[in-house]
Amino acid sequence: MQVRIMRISLAVVCLLFGLGGSGCGSNDSGTGGSGSTGGSSGTGGGSGSGGSGSGGSGGGGSSSTGGSSGSSSTLDPTAFGLKYKFADNEMSGWTADPSSPLWTGKGTDLEARIDGGNMAYVSRGCLVAMYQDLVEGAEAACEVVAMDFGTEANASAMVAYEQQLRGATVPIPQYDASTAIGAEILGGVTAYAHFKSLYFEVQLQGYADQSTAASVATQFLQKLQAKIP
Repeated sequence: MQVRIMRISLAVVCLLFGLGGSGCGSNDSGTGGSGSTGGSSGTGGGSGSGGSGSGGSGGGGSSSTGGSSGSSSTLDPTAFGLKYKFADNEMSGWTADPSSPLWTGKGTDLEARIDGGNMAYVSRGCLVAMYQDLVEGAEAACEVVAMDFGTEANASAMVAYEQQLRGATVPIPQYDASTAIGAEILGGVTAYAHFKSLYFEVQLQGYADQSTAASVATQFLQKLQAKIP
């Protein structure tokens, strides 16, 4: 009887002070203890959610890297042309041909400039190109071609292709044949050269002497080489 009264009294105290069953009477509150563990599990769930958020952030970082990679391979044809074009009298006596404006474009635009021969350049990696026509007096004429092939290997392969195609054997003074070589044309010579990833053609006409044309080609190539960063 006395034990029952004590239990009843304890229950009344718990009700009056709002205590949960797990706080009163350890003999009857094993389930209450499990409820505390459940609360701990809830905290774990919150932590899991945080981990998921971090994963989303990682995905964003990957996307940013991809964009950077894409933009690094872009070349501006206009800026390229302005860099490698010759100003009037940059080569003494030579000025831009007023009847033939400067042409610049991407490799994929070359068909507009050289219909039928563009794929020889594009298939070997031409990214951007410039064509400029110059004149000296009433007789001499020069066409300067500058292209970026992306790698030195590609630019070198383009020279080797032209050398074989044109049967080029004319030495270009001060240059090794693997760097610059000339092909004989009517009244002059066309020099094919590469420096780093850059490829150049210098076609000179209006010369009675081929060796003189080859020497002038050297002067043009030296000026172009000096423009390379």
